[in-house]
Amino acid sequence: MLNFISFCAKKTNNFSFQKNYNKILCFFTILTLCLLNTNLKANNLAIGTPTVVGANLAFTIQWDNSWNASLTPSNWDGVWVFVKRQACSDNLWTHALVSTVSGNHSITGAILQVDAVTDGMGVFIRRSAVGNGNITVETVTLALQTAANGVDNFQVFGMEVVNVPQGDFYIGDNGATGSGASNWGFKSVLITNAIQTAGIGTAGNYKSNGGWGSTAALPAAFPLGWNSFYCMKYEISQEQYTSFLNSLTYTQQLVRTVNPASAVGTIAFASAATPSRNLIKIKTSGVAAITPAVYGCDLNNNGTYNETDDGQNIACNWLSWADLIAYLDWAALRPMTEFEYEKVCRGASPAALTGEYAWSAVSLLQAESGALTNAGQAGEVSTASGNGLCAYGINNTAKGPLRCGFAAGAATNKIQAGGSWFGAMEMSGNIMEQCLGGYNFNYSAFTSACGDGSLTAAGAANTAEWPATGGGQGGGVGRGGDWFTITTQRLTISDVGYMTDNANQSRDRRFGGRGVR
Repeated sequence: MLNFISFCAKKTNNFSFQKNYNKILCFFTILTLCLLNTNLKANNLAIGTPTVVGANLAFTIQWDNSWNASLTPSNWDGVWVFVKRQACSDNLWTHALVSTVSGNHSITGAILQVDAVTDGMGVFIRRSAVGNGNITVETVTLALQTAANGVDNFQVFGMEVVNVPQGDFYIGDNGATGSGASNWGFKSVLITNAIQTAGIGTAGNYKSNGGWGSTAALPAAFPLGWNSFYCMKYEISQEQYTSFLNSLTYTQQLVRTVNPASAVGTIAFASAATPSRNLIKIKTSGVAAITPAVYGCDLNNNGTYNETDDGQNIACNWLSWADLIAYLDWAALRPMTEFEYEKVCRGASPAALTGEYAWSAVSLLQAESGALTNAGQAGEVSTASGNGLCAYGINNTAKGPLRCGFAAGAATNKIQAGGSWFGAMEMSGNIMEQCLGGYNFNYSAFTSACGDGSLTAAGAANTAEWPATGGGQGGGVGRGGDWFTITTQRLTISDVGYMTDNANQSRDRRFGGRGVR
């Protein structure tokens, strides 16, 4: 499952050419495929080589197992597409705004539509009518707000998403304490339009323990989850995060990784002693304050990068809260709230089931990285199969998370694939989901504002009112459990046992995440 593919208007995928050489390359608009896998189990997103067509940008798109379901409320999958642009004047990658009018974009065929967004940060591509099946190759033409030319470089990025429709849903699992003996969890509350419109009170109104949440009432602008939104179908993959790192300046990389000038083969941000299946490394060393490093995946540890078994599609662990929100800001997404996490998992279920996992059942079967077929490849799967297949409880730092969507196939149902009500994968297990929430903190100023596609010069997220620091007492809280932790209660939808765990203030092998918009 390749859920993030980038293509660049350069002869290679090396983003660290010296400036004078880069200027020469800018005059050649040969567009090269950076990576494409086709022997995949899940949804096989493939975005073709972008080309400049007049003032616009055109590329092909295809993916498998697409759906638009006639449920009440309806639900569909799609792709969030955005563009980065590198001007020859400064060689910096910046976010390319596109038209905010859907009709200014086009797509061939009669199945898909292009939905513009009001801030112009990208588009959503999805089925226009009820149906399911594979999306064959179609051509998308995006209207850029600043006309394309034959000099600048372009990268087109895409990630699979699921639509979470507006509507009522339950937070809390109906347990006497919200999430078992810890007494840390949501009360059982039906979130309605009336609650979203009026807002909700302090933590005492919605948490089993009144201290485990916002110290101020959450207003109507706070994303309580009733309104519709899109959620990434998969956790951020190692390939996705590598592509992000490769678009940053040297100074920005210096905050997100080890020193970019470190030797080739240096592990970028995981523990060098026990990387737990995250072997994103420095492929080409940077030059201090001048040339950024180039990063690549090397799971097989042979010094050759981005081979078929180098783990590009493994969920990216070792992400701190600051790392996660920097990525989301860059991708023009935002962190999900705890309320939204529960809605993505539980959906429109008429009532919560005590102790349920993200697939709305209590079935649980362990999958782990020591028992895999096609380990590290795009088709990596567990040798185990059955209801509630989940990466959890391994408690061995020599192992790690699995491929994004590892349990999903064309013939698996929701419980077998570990899919949530609305089709998001691994919301329980694999890596910890970092959500906006925490202990005794004021979250009332947080809104549904998404990232602006850019970071500070120092490589940090710059969107207003996003907590800059992780940990239960000032930023993202861990939800859904992970591949390492033994306690199965942590996998349940309503557990907030990491409410006061500050592990994600720094990098931790259990933590990753995804974004919403």
